Amino acid sequence: MRKLRISAAALLIILAGCAHNISAPSRALVDRSVTFRQLIENPYAYHGKMIMLGGTVAAVEHTREGTRLEVIEHRLDSRELPDESVSSRGRFLATTPESLDSAKFEPGTLVTMAGEVVGQKSEKRQGVVYTYPLIAIREIHDIVIEQETHWGSFGGM
Repeated sequence: MRKLRISAAALLIILAGCAHNISAPSRALVDRSVTFRQLIENPYAYHGKMIMLGGTVAAVEHTREGTRLEVIEHRLDSRELPDESVSSRGRFLATTPESLDSAKFEPGTLVTMAGEVVGQKSEKRQGVVYTYPLIAIREIHDIVIEQETHWGSFGGM
């Protein structure tokens, strides 16, 4: 019986490691042939395509139309998690008519999302014009990375 419980626990751990952040219905719509480099070069060529992206939230803006995130793109790994060890290839804007929780999606938060390419947007920042691919969010998830807590000795007692 003990071996059965250990085996069941091990299976659950393995299955949890294979879980996807994005739902199966959204993943089924994603066109995985579209690369971020292609998207950056010509967002209009992929208008209407569903893609999956990830990265680090750089800014959050709430408007009457909903929420807009500026995201520093990071390639997704096999678990659909943003890989910060690889250099970013640029930024994109992601919008939703919903009011996203600012505390949950604050700057510095890692996200994975599926969304539809709707074009591009140019904005002037510090005297420089930046052009971003514009993505309508279908599904978005914040990524919480468990960090180890190290307890040290406090001495003195």
